[in-house]
Amino acid sequence: MNKKIITLTLALSCVFMTSCGVNNQSQKQQQQQPIGGVESSVNRMGNIEKIKITGNGANIKAGCNDNAPVLQSPGKDSTFDVTGQVADWFAVKLPNNNIGFVPKEQCKPIVVDDKKADIPAENAVTPSQGTTSPKTPTAQNNATTLTDAEQEMLKLINEARAQNNVPALSIDMQVTNVARLKSQDMIDNNYFSHNSPKYGSPFDMMKSFGIKYTQAGENIAGNQNVQNAHNALMNSPGHRKNILSPDYTHIGIGIKGGGPYGNMFTQMFVSKPK
Repeated sequence: MNKKIITLTLALSCVFMTSCGVNNQSQKQQQQQPIGGVESSVNRMGNIEKIKITGNGANIKAGCNDNAPVLQSPGKDSTFDVTGQVADWFAVKLPNNNIGFVPKEQCKPIVVDDKKADIPAENAVTPSQGTTSPKTPTAQNNATTLTDAEQEMLKLINEARAQNNVPALSIDMQVTNVARLKSQDMIDNNYFSHNSPKYGSPFDMMKSFGIKYTQAGENIAGNQNVQNAHNALMNSPGHRKNILSPDYTHIGIGIKGGGPYGNMFTQMFVSKPK
């Protein structure tokens, strides 16, 4: 009787493992050759350095309340350096070096690109490792045009935005070159994360390469091709939110062949209102 029970149990176990496709060999193959892909997203606000007055009738106050004395009544499109934020007010520097306060509904953050940093070679040692990066980027990393795959992904993204009544994103080649570095870094250092052991977070990375923004986000994916990567990103709420966000104005796309999924994709989104 016990022998029959043991035999039956073994038979059921074999049926379960066969029907589920679970065995040591298939597990090993799945680890070595992943099927499908992986995705991850992140976003955050940047440091607001300047604001622009959005209409007539704005008042810069001496304090963060409506009853505070008016220090200045600037015209539309006037710009000011931001020294800080207090609740729903921006603290701005006035021409006489006084500090005034503007309610957020009377202005908008803007970005002024006052420098363009060099993008180092992919195999360069970063300053944090004790050596200065090369001043002249490689042609591959400092390209001025998108690859065919990157152009395909940009087209898919802007088609999705058009279908959702969101303005198209403009390509930013400086951000693209940084996104390419991130994709290659994930391949070279065998990781999949927004935090690079070499460059830090995507926001650290953008800052170190002189990219300014009021808001930024990053999607990363590993997949066999552009269409599959795009489909996977659009089917994930966090990634879809970045792709369709009306807050972003520009994008950098870096696609590199290699890694366990065939290709690594990095999408860096930035808001750069003028």
